[in-house]
Amino acid sequence: MNFRYQYEYAAGLLKRYGFWGLVLKTLERKNSPMREYASHYRRYLPTEEELKEQRNTPLAFAPLVSIVVPLFETPEEYLCALTDSVLEQTYPNWELCLADGSRTERVKKTVERYEKRDSRIRYKRLTENGGISENTNRGLAMANGSYIAFMDHDDLIAPNALYEMVRCLNGPCLEGDRKTALLYSDEDKIDSGGTVHTRPHFKPDFNLEFLRHNNYICHFLMFSKELLKKAGGLQKEYDGAQDYDFVLRCVDAGAKVYHVPKILYHWRIHEGSTAGNSGDKSYAFDNGCRAIEAHLKRRGEQGRAFVTPNLGVYRIRYTLSGPYRITVVSESGDMMKKIRAYYGETYKRPGYSLSLRYETGGLSGAGIENGYPGDYILYIRNGVCVQPEGLLEKLLGICQRKDTGLAAAKLLTAGRRVLSCGMAYGNDGGLTALCGGLPASYKGYFLHAAVPQNVSAVSFGCVLFKKEAYVKAGGLKSGFTGIYRDADVCFRLLEQGYGIVVTPEVTAVCKKPESPADGRTRFCRKWKEKLTRPDPCYNCNLSLEEGRTYAMRDAAQGE
Repeated sequence: MNFRYQYEYAAGLLKRYGFWGLVLKTLERKNSPMREYASHYRRYLPTEEELKEQRNTPLAFAPLVSIVVPLFETPEEYLCALTDSVLEQTYPNWELCLADGSRTERVKKTVERYEKRDSRIRYKRLTENGGISENTNRGLAMANGSYIAFMDHDDLIAPNALYEMVRCLNGPCLEGDRKTALLYSDEDKIDSGGTVHTRPHFKPDFNLEFLRHNNYICHFLMFSKELLKKAGGLQKEYDGAQDYDFVLRCVDAGAKVYHVPKILYHWRIHEGSTAGNSGDKSYAFDNGCRAIEAHLKRRGEQGRAFVTPNLGVYRIRYTLSGPYRITVVSESGDMMKKIRAYYGETYKRPGYSLSLRYETGGLSGAGIENGYPGDYILYIRNGVCVQPEGLLEKLLGICQRKDTGLAAAKLLTAGRRVLSCGMAYGNDGGLTALCGGLPASYKGYFLHAAVPQNVSAVSFGCVLFKKEAYVKAGGLKSGFTGIYRDADVCFRLLEQGYGIVVTPEVTAVCKKPESPADGRTRFCRKWKEKLTRPDPCYNCNLSLEEGRTYAMRDAAQGE
């Protein structure tokens, strides 16, 4: 990369984050455990033996997959590398649909050489360059496959990419879900020469709250033609965020979303790519806001989306409507006084009002079992301190949704370290605090310490329950203490179809340690079947060691 590009890139970062923000970002990246990935990335690539086995093992369900790539003055070395990566696929039933909006003949001449080598490569020269969305739609019109995959014109796919995606269609994807299936994989980034692998993105399974704040699904994306018909093609008015809008529309059209937790896509970093420098594409992020707001509207929700300094990551202010009746339960009299002083018994604002009742005590008290008055219950554990300003509004914005049963704050230690951004579980019944030990000023691996997201469990330091969900889940049950008590309630909420969301937009400081956790053995027995499956809100390639979440899982722990 040339000096001018590097200068403009650094200047753009300084403008977005400010001096101290840039210092923190640099420190966090420097201290990231994922820096080791560059020397260990081969662990996540298939071996020659695995590739040979895939070539010799036909899949029972083997549909034609159309890989659609819009081209525009694509450099020859990038186009050749992309095409070669497709030709190397262990899954044979594919076609490569290239829609070329270039002004010159350069791309056409390169493709012609490949067309002579393999009839599965199909090329169309477009009469005009219609932009990324229109060009992609013209590529979609070329597709004969019952499944379609997207690639950018300068990226690569791993040789096992199509095989792994179609294998997922053979299971765990249910046969009845195939017609509306949308699949995505993990990915990493490569340098302009395609030899240095960095910044792997090990993603959670489908996570609606996380998706609403950033298009973490991104690459490698494959979907059924039936789903495309239901959702519609790409929309030009969302250019720059057209893929984000498309994924959200697929979700709203009833997509059955499946995640393949393997590095199958290599996103190239170079001067002209979004992966390298997104600062010169501000229109794309404005369109991302519009895509989010359109998604909320389709689902009967209201809210405004805002661009953040972390371009491609958004903040949502959910609209509050109607009166809310809330019981505030706190084990701390001082904390109760602070909340009462700020909100009072009745708190009115344009568009909504809060009616509050205050109860001193803990979740183990009889009152919570019998049901406090109101529709929501805010619980704050002893030794936890949280600023009242905006507390209920931010938690209510999330918890008011029909599919959410609990919204929780990000927990910090008195020493300004992250205590928990939710908890991940292992198959041994262990519960690990997500982002635990991270400096409070850090944003975490792919913003997991800064962005609201669905999690499998939370520690009840500062949580807002939807009372209806809590009652359906059976309320608090005895026999567990500490985090096992909290996780048991969360698992029962999930069983009833309610989501658990942690929002780092609300932070609570824990000045006293949690009560000791007891009941792990019984917890494992009770949730044996669930614990045999990986945590859907975490990634099986990531460590579950305390204080090392979002780091690569040690080879000794298995992949």
